[in-house]
Amino acid sequence: TFHILKQRLGSCTSEVNTKRRRALQIVLSKLKMEKHRSMKLGMRYLQEISLESLQKRIPQTLGDLPWNFLRKILALNGTARNTRLGQGALGDQASSEENGGQGEGGRILYHSNMDTGASLHPLDILCAVLLCSDSFLQQEILAKMSMCQFALPLLLPALDTPMCTLMLWAMRDIVRRWRPHSLPESRGFREESLVLIKMPTISFVRMGNCSFSKSQFLNELLSPSQQHHDFFIHRDMESGNIPREIADGLVEIAWYFPAGREDSDLFPEPVAITNLRGNIESHWLQFRFLSEISSAVFIVTESISEREYALLSSLQGSTSKYYFILNYEPEKRSETQEFLNKLAPVLKLSKQHVLEKETGTEKEEFMEKLCSVIGSIMKDHDKDMNVEAMAVTARELKIQFDEDCEECDRASNRVKEITAEIKDVGSYKKQLLKLQGDLWKNLSKVEIEMCKLKGQGDIPTEEYKSRLKERLLELRTQQNQCGLTDGLTKFIDGIGTLSQMEIHYFLKCMKFHLDCIARKNLPNLSELDETISDSPLGVEHFLRELGQFYEAEHSMVKEGKMVKIQRKFIHFPRLAADLMLEGCPMELMDGDVSNIPLQWVTDVLKELHTKLGGRSKMLVLTVLGVQSTGKSTLLNTMFGLQFAVSSGRCTRGAFMMLIKVSETFQQELGCDFILVIDTEGLKAPEVAKQEDNDNELATLVIGLSDITIVNMAKENITKVKDVLQIVVRAFLRMSETGHKPICQFVHQNLNDVSGHEKNMEEDRKHLLAQLNETTKTVAKMEKLDKEITFSDIMEYDPEKHNWYIPGLWHGNPAMAPANTGYSGSVCGLKKHLLKFVRQRSLKSTPKNIPQFIEWVKHL
Repeated sequence: TFHILKQRLGSCTSEVNTKRRRALQIVLSKLKMEKHRSMKLGMRYLQEISLESLQKRIPQTLGDLPWNFLRKILALNGTARNTRLGQGALGDQASSEENGGQGEGGRILYHSNMDTGASLHPLDILCAVLLCSDSFLQQEILAKMSMCQFALPLLLPALDTPMCTLMLWAMRDIVRRWRPHSLPESRGFREESLVLIKMPTISFVRMGNCSFSKSQFLNELLSPSQQHHDFFIHRDMESGNIPREIADGLVEIAWYFPAGREDSDLFPEPVAITNLRGNIESHWLQFRFLSEISSAVFIVTESISEREYALLSSLQGSTSKYYFILNYEPEKRSETQEFLNKLAPVLKLSKQHVLEKETGTEKEEFMEKLCSVIGSIMKDHDKDMNVEAMAVTARELKIQFDEDCEECDRASNRVKEITAEIKDVGSYKKQLLKLQGDLWKNLSKVEIEMCKLKGQGDIPTEEYKSRLKERLLELRTQQNQCGLTDGLTKFIDGIGTLSQMEIHYFLKCMKFHLDCIARKNLPNLSELDETISDSPLGVEHFLRELGQFYEAEHSMVKEGKMVKIQRKFIHFPRLAADLMLEGCPMELMDGDVSNIPLQWVTDVLKELHTKLGGRSKMLVLTVLGVQSTGKSTLLNTMFGLQFAVSSGRCTRGAFMMLIKVSETFQQELGCDFILVIDTEGLKAPEVAKQEDNDNELATLVIGLSDITIVNMAKENITKVKDVLQIVVRAFLRMSETGHKPICQFVHQNLNDVSGHEKNMEEDRKHLLAQLNETTKTVAKMEKLDKEITFSDIMEYDPEKHNWYIPGLWHGNPAMAPANTGYSGSVCGLKKHLLKFVRQRSLKSTPKNIPQFIEWVKHL
């Protein structure tokens, strides 16, 4: 019987694939996404600043839905999966025809969400968007979905491919932090790349029909007490009852991570939960895959007959455990029990493997029983597996996976050659990145002394400067005598000889491997402050080394120690400029030694200006604030950027990224680009002994800014006061040069913004009083005779220059989703800032890159 069924399934699969391809074409046509099937969407396109960035958009047609999802998910908006069209929205012609609608010009008015034919299922939108996105946008989408605690696509159905696709690469960028109960008290937490975390996988599938929502009870299962969350979309959610057109066969995955609280954690260790959309009979390959990778598979069904018995009998010998969640059809109860008894010896079933969920069963009682069963599976299982290992099973079943492409392979192999040499991060940086070690530190000290002349003593000024210059040249000569290490040579080859797509893969693979190595080198929390500068190793360190080789060689030519024709590193700025254009953060100031490699930065920016054809007018936006208060996350959420955020990877120094303004919006905004500068935290413990660093950093970034965001953290009042003093001092110095940037004070991590409405006016008055008092104090420090207020040194309106943002997370880690209030406030701030830019463009013209370079030199 099974062989007959298998033949039927085979012919059925072929027919299903044909239908699915037809359905895909219809869905893409409805969504106006046909061209992106071949011309994939990328992050650079979505980052572009346009007039739409200022508008509040409610989707009116099906063609708006993909962009609504992308815009919202990249901004961490928890409503991203809603596909309801606006009141009186216009449906597309395809929708009209399929639902028998009549409308002039192929259009029809639909009333709200009453007619489900006017929209599409959220999972259809997700599948279509992922199909039309390049590998790097897919990564960003899944990373943001993970932050929202949405279930992620593990297997995409076979849409325009012969087989379904495992989304391994798409999950590479996700890092999760948790505290298992087995972790000793002193270690604090674990943090790891999601695809590398080994854990049991529990799968849930449907056989035949089912009157209750499998996805809904999975949400109940995973939700912490007192805090329900919809990990999986289900029929009772908005748009969840719309029939799926292309998403059947999708396998989603969600995770439970403990927070280390034995009294409230559902499970003591991490566990993965997968969910197959559709009937296993129609998606046997996905079911086989889940059977191979899972510690246990729960089959949800209402009845078992001869047909289902034949299918399930073929699983004999499987290493997975099988459980049944039964919601009996009354007339088939005895038949189902009969076949269950026959399956018992085949699948090694006992009474504990059958859970009855009948009408009237108390939800809490059933969930407790299910949690108990899963808990016992986790104790007894021997099948821990991570997503990376699932790729091996996928290959055996001829399931393709998204990393299986030549560009990714070539890039990954090159990265492995580089990172294989790294055993200990500190040793590697000292031995193989020599130019930024003691040589760079000593160089920086000499350069700083050339400016400040603190150690001059009785030595005549010109003679002292001459000695310093000789010492500087001596150190540059030592740098220039160093040869390129093997790892650096391979890095240069990677960014210099690969294709554009391969360079993207190369940089991403470098980031993943280096972050993974850095996490393994992370010290205990008690030692973190002292060793934070030694533990991280990122792409920026390799680029910094290139910059030092370039600067040393340039010094040799400038001092007549080398002729231009002998230069080997003259092409380095071009490589760095190319990376900037592709969205790579570029270091402006080295935070380890508080130094700007001026010649390197100058020549990289000159190359950038040339590559932009001289059209490089840019508005500069910077952020300042206390360390670990979410500055980088704020910028990433606001503009879709990728500044580093994770343990041991706090921003050091200052990094810059370029965002294009759309051509249709350039004239109105008054610039071609926005240059966003992220900075290290002020009052950071590891630089606390270097008291001038914070003042110098603040002066630099405020001096470069058109807009400065000052990120206020209310958790530490002392640090807030210190930061205000640093910031006011920098604004005062800039006002003396005639430079007055816009300043936006952002108050983050408020518990409930709406609840503070009555107190906001008082808060603003209090802040203004603090700013005026601080201004007086700083004026005395700067030895100014006149008495001044804060509004004398910059334009400041308490109503317009303060923004209140709630905390990033809704609830307690490790299962807290991103707060929708955070997303909404950050989007509001972005629009607020862009409106300022439009108004400012009428009064002044932003600097182009050559002017920006001169201003950096001046500062």
